[in-house]
Amino acid sequence: MAIVELSIVPLGVGAGVSRFVAGAVRVLEKTGLGFELTAMGTIISGDLDEILATVRNMHESCFDAGAVRVLTQIRIDDRRDKDSSIERKIRSVREKLDADRMAGG
Repeated sequence: MAIVELSIVPLGVGAGVSRFVAGAVRVLEKTGLGFELTAMGTIISGDLDEILATVRNMHESCFDAGAVRVLTQIRIDDRRDKDSSIERKIRSVREKLDADRMAGG
């Protein structure tokens, strides 16, 4: 399972891009992929091939909405030695924070 962080920014459409982001998220919602929307981007988990096809569709949705230029940045964490998920990565960090707090750190 892969975890992909992406940011899609339509350029030349003014300062407000939320309608474009909403359109891209609508594309994502139609898939069975797990995702988490953040203030600075979106994190998607699932099969890498399916994610990459979805990212392409999300990117294209901005052009469909009227953008003439779109900047999409992608970071891929493709771990194959064990199951990885957004929730598992967050839980691992929180467990370490809790352990440090209990140890007085």
